[in-house]
Amino acid sequence: MIFKKLTLTLLACVMFAAFSTPSFAEEATPEIGSGVLSNNRVLIPLRVVSSSLGADVTWYKEGKSIRIQTDEKEIWLVVNFKNARVNEQIIGMDSPVELIDNTAYVPLRFVSQALGAKLEWNPQTKQATIHFNKQNMIVSMQEETIQIPDSAKITQGRLNVLSEKLNEISGLSQIKQVGAYFKPYFTEDLIQFILKRQDLVSDWMVYDAPETSVYYTSRTTATLSQSFVIGNTLTGDSHYVNDRNIELVYSNGVWKANQLMFNLREIPYLGYDR
Repeated sequence: MIFKKLTLTLLACVMFAAFSTPSFAEEATPEIGSGVLSNNRVLIPLRVVSSSLGADVTWYKEGKSIRIQTDEKEIWLVVNFKNARVNEQIIGMDSPVELIDNTAYVPLRFVSQALGAKLEWNPQTKQATIHFNKQNMIVSMQEETIQIPDSAKITQGRLNVLSEKLNEISGLSQIKQVGAYFKPYFTEDLIQFILKRQDLVSDWMVYDAPETSVYYTSRTTATLSQSFVIGNTLTGDSHYVNDRNIELVYSNGVWKANQLMFNLREIPYLGYDR
């Protein structure tokens, strides 16, 4: 009889513990550790949009453009640009789409809100929480693969200066002693390349100050991509765009432009007037 009472007591304790501690049965909030901070804005890889926010995503490699589809919305985004097209409406974002190590990163706040999710940002933990379809998801920032002291990184002011000097290569005929003029900003290799290719750009193609982030490929090298809208296509439903891709090098305590490459592409219409 004593054994029977003891058995019943133990069973009651087990049942009480199971019902009084539901946290063990709750599912943990999923966490994605691939976010990137760009100019204090959170970007997430394109694949996260489809896997976590329930949208169909198509990546168009040639135009570096993105189509995000749901039952109610069609969203167009393009690398290097801050405008987006949601159905037929043009909407400006607070940061551009960026291509980092051949992966497209999109602005988390805009995409999540466009798809009907709510977003919270914790500046202390540098984590964003997405509330979507009665579920939560945490986005943490990934660690930089290349550790560079802030003092050694290129400043926005220096980037702006280099961009302005690169705009000036279309008017070499008006510059005396080209080598000496560009020496504080370009490497000797780039200066010689420009002198041999004086038809690189037209004088009306003036790129704005950089809005995309610098991507560091080593402690002393980095890349930057800028885009210029040339104009609309004949149909008017797309733009022609010229990309200016720059390699930067750090030498003797200063960042300089080292290589320059251009790429022409066609992107969906995003409301630009050029």
